[in-house]
Amino acid sequence: MRRVLWVVVAVAVASVGSAQPSPPYAFQAYTDIAYYAGPDADPVKHRLDLFVPEGVKDVPVLLFVHGGGWTSGDKNLYSFIGRAFAEQGFATAVVNYRLSPKVQHPAHIEDVARAFSWVHKNIAQYGGDPEKIFVMGHSSGGHLIALLALDEKYLRAHDLPLAAIEGAIPISGIYDVTIEPPAPVNIYRVVFGTDPQVRRDASPITHVGPNKPPFLIMYAQFDFPGFDAQARQLLSLLKQYENDAALVEIPGRDHVTIIFNIGAPGDRTTEEVLKFLRRR
Repeated sequence: MRRVLWVVVAVAVASVGSAQPSPPYAFQAYTDIAYYAGPDADPVKHRLDLFVPEGVKDVPVLLFVHGGGWTSGDKNLYSFIGRAFAEQGFATAVVNYRLSPKVQHPAHIEDVARAFSWVHKNIAQYGGDPEKIFVMGHSSGGHLIALLALDEKYLRAHDLPLAAIEGAIPISGIYDVTIEPPAPVNIYRVVFGTDPQVRRDASPITHVGPNKPPFLIMYAQFDFPGFDAQARQLLSLLKQYENDAALVEIPGRDHVTIIFNIGAPGDRTTEEVLKFLRRR
């Protein structure tokens, strides 16, 4: 029986020649991987899930960071992101990070940098290419991946340069946390404190300069007030320093549906992300 099986397989391989599989790919999911194991490691928040396409090698990598105002959210709510991009040929990491009020800035961004470092060091074991890692985040996750891609000190703590990021995709992100938001409870004070210098240093726009990773900045047509202006400000600054950057408004979407429709047939957000990833 074994001999017959191998004959059948050999005939099948010979019939297709060197043809490679194409999307949608089957994928393997690896859940609750610890990306940090130090003495203060959080058993829930220092974890990530990996979604890896099957049948291909050295695939590009996408690291996704969820939103929730730095105070809520969990990777388990975003498995659809991992599935959607793994099916298109991208090894996708969906990460957790510690939340406020349990921690304050810079704990959130330090965790994202730890997750990136783990992916960079380990993704080859899962078939990913560590030289082609993109970062994407929504809302406060957009803030975090923009800060990671613009302020070099967080990756430098892991002996990695900004060039380790192939591209950044902030979606409906916040890029200036010095501006007091109109809210009964000022979440920025909970997350970043009240020191003006700390708030300035936590703002991605403060760190824009030359030689930054390529950016695709997106926001929704019906996003929260001011998010469109912050997106345009980030684009303008990146262009001022001659960085590769583009801005896309997603029509018909709001702050929630711009992310939770990813992977749906004909979804514009998905199409724009794939276009950006594949171009590089």
